[in-house]
Parts: sequence; structure tokens; C-alpha cells
Amino acid sequence: MKTLFDIREKQDGEMIEVIRNLYDEPLNVVRLGDQSITPCIGCWNCWIKTPGRCVMKDRMAESYPDYVNSDTVILLMDTAQGFISHQAKAFLDRTIPHYHPYIKIVDGECHHVARYKCYPDMVFYYANEGLTNQEEQVVEDYLYRTAYHFQSKAYRIVIDGRLQLRSLESRKAKRQVVAFASIEPMEKLVIYNGSPRRRGSNSALILRKTVEALCGRVEIRDLKEGDKWEEWAEAFKREKHVMFFMPLYVHAMPSHVMAFIEKLQASKGSISFFVQSGFPESSQSHYLEAYFEQLALRLGRTYIGTAIKGGVEGLQVRPAKAQEKIMEPMVKAIVNLVYEGNFNPANIRQLAKPIRLGMGMKILFKLLIKIGLINFLWDQQLKENHAYEKRFDRPYLSLTKESPTV
Repeated sequence: MKTLFDIREKQDGEMIEVIRNLYDEPLNVVRLGDQSITPCIGCWNCWIKTPGRCVMKDRMAESYPDYVNSDTVILLMDTAQGFISHQAKAFLDRTIPHYHPYIKIVDGECHHVARYKCYPDMVFYYANEGLTNQEEQVVEDYLYRTAYHFQSKAYRIVIDGRLQLRSLESRKAKRQVVAFASIEPMEKLVIYNGSPRRRGSNSALILRKTVEALCGRVEIRDLKEGDKWEEWAEAFKREKHVMFFMPLYVHAMPSHVMAFIEKLQASKGSISFFVQSGFPESSQSHYLEAYFEQLALRLGRTYIGTAIKGGVEGLQVRPAKAQEKIMEPMVKAIVNLVYEGNFNPANIRQLAKPIRLGMGMKILFKLLIKIGLINFLWDQQLKENHAYEKRFDRPYLSLTKESPTV
């Protein structure tokens, strides 16, 4: 089965009919709009309470069997601000239930273990009008990387005189293609907290420490407060120094952060970014960093840089001293940015280590996985929620595709 998901804001049947001509079989068409895809809130219930099953009750959740049981999924999406739209990002974020929280090592990086035996090829279509060549490459690299992590082959439908199906190439995002700039010390820095978690987020904890350290020279705005977006988007035009602080979600920003970014207009001032992730290696965040470099250009702002810190997952369950050890260099980097007008290059390089897991780290990681320490936290939560015996469930699988047994 081949399923086409139409994630565009303005849906029309013309492009669908054009794409039908690429295939010799009927397409199962699922129309998903902005109101059909509830953003992922990072509750992890699909991992620790209802294994493999999203708790959201929306059209997206209803379409999971269509995704899992297809040999090909075709995603029709919009672009916005030089990236995929927030609707498209929400779709990709919400595919997390199809994978385990458990980790394996691939090419020096952490990848989620597959829940299902096989996954559909991913075919992307989006118009390139309004994209620069650099932005188009960033989008392609990001989509390839997402499909790669999802254990799917990646293709793009392009119209170059005629309709073509082109295989996306493997490209590693390069770190710091655009140089970090330096400006005068900041009297005030506005930081937008991009965590989607409703309470108890690592981002909020780190930013509280930042507020304490900066003594009134920083203002935190929580992007979960959607009713303030219009006011903040208008204020963005006048704000001299702005930072976006967020967790990594499927190699990019959480979808609600992209929704806010879509509202921003070009204006003068500086812009910086801080990405924290559960994966220990910073290479996972380079695809988002590549986009932020282009976003700064698009918004006409001075790019102060992107700081990346991995290994933050589980921060709040660690002892107080261990928490401080993880947070201290992150807070220090932001304090330096405010007081000096730049990220300290040495601090940022140290913060981003390891870029990939070296041989020693890979051996240690595999040993910890084998004896169960890496997955201990997940297993513990599964047991607390009486879901441990269901951890390998494949709830959306059709029996005609594969056996449901592990």
C-alpha cells in the first residue's frame, strides 16, 4: 500500500492527481491540515505508559495504521521561513511512537531502536519557490537525515520540466558554516523557551539558573503561552537581542517553535540559539544549526551563533551536584554572551563534545546497553506504569504485513 499524506495548509487535488501518475497502483490519500495534527508535547507516554501508542486523540493518531502498514508514504508539505512548515514538523514529531526509547549506536551516534520490522520509504514533495539554494539544501539534508534515523529510504518529488522521483543523498551537516559574530555587551537578552513540555522541563530548569546568574538582564518567554505570540512577534521587531532556547526534536525544533518562527519579520538586532538534547553527541543537532544560520540571514539579524549541549536527558532525576555539573557550563555560556557580546569559542567547543562517540565511548555504551544500564530508566518507568510486559507491542500493525511477535 502507498499512502499520501497531504499536510499542506491549502489542500487541492491537482497535485495529488499529478503524483498518482508516478505509481502504477491506487494511492490511499489522508488529508491532514493544521487542525488535524496536535503538536507533540514530549510526554513520552507512547514509550512508558502506552507503548507504541500515542495518547493524542486526533486525525493524526487515527492515521498511524496507514503509515505503518504502507510500503511508501508520500508527504505533501509546505515550507515557511526557509524550512518545512510547522504542520510538517508536527507530523514528523508525532511519528515517535513507531520507535522505542531504547538506543543503539550507528556510526558514532545514538539511534532509537525500531519497534516494527520494516518502515515505508519516505517520499517528500514541497515547492521550492521562495527558498534560496542554501535553504533548499538545508531542507533536503534535514529530510534525508530524518528518514535515515527512521530507517526509511528518502526520495523527493521534483518538477524540472517533468515530474521526477529523485533519491536524496547522504550528507552530514557541517558545524558552524556561518561564523559566529561578536557585538557589544547586552543590557537585556530576551530568551524564548521552546520546550513543549507542560511542566517540569529541563529547559525551564536550566533557564531558571540562567535568570539567577544574570540578575535582571534576561527575560524568559515560554512559547507554550500561545495567546501571547502575536504580542511577542510584534515585540520581536523592536528587541535588540534575542535567543531561542530549546530541546532537539527529531533533529530540529519542536513544531510549536517553528509555528512561532513563521510569524517573525525581518528586523535589526542580534539572534542566537541554544539547543540541548538527550543524545550525548552534538552531531545530532547540526541539521538544526544549519537552518538557524540561514534563518538569521532571512530575518536580517546578526548571527551570534548556536550553542549545542548533549546528554541532558534525565537531568531532573540526577542528584543535585550532578545537575549543577551539567547546567553550569550551559549557564556560563549564556552569561558570557550577555556580558561579553559573544559566545566564548573555547567554551562552545567544549560544550559540544563529543561531536560523535569515539571508539572508547562506543565500546562503553554498548557494554552499558548490554548490561541494561542505558535502558534502566525507561524500563523502570515502564514497570511503574504496569506497561513493561507491553514494551514491544506493535499496536498499529496489520497482520497482513508482518507477524506481531517479537
